[in-house]
Amino acid sequence: MNNSILDKYCIVTIGYAVSRIGQVKKVTPRTVHVDWGAKTMIYMNKDFKWIPLDKEEVEAKYRKSKFTPESLKRAEDLGMEIR
Repeated sequence: MNNSILDKYCIVTIGYAVSRIGQVKKVTPRTVHVDWGAKTMIYMNKDFKWIPLDKEEVEAKYRKSKFTPESLKRAEDLGMEIR
């Protein structure tokens, strides 16, 4: 892992719905720190299973109908424009 994923977003889905959005806040040689809103989780590099996306990729890939109310609020708090 390297710093190219720093400040990118991780999406957790349940079925077709986006249930959580996390933002990569810190990357070390052994760990990745992801802020999920309520708390920050620390993952070992081998356990980090997300494909980090930048803001524009999230906005283009996911439509408003795919968000839960909580994840839509989180997206708006992160400055995303979900349509």
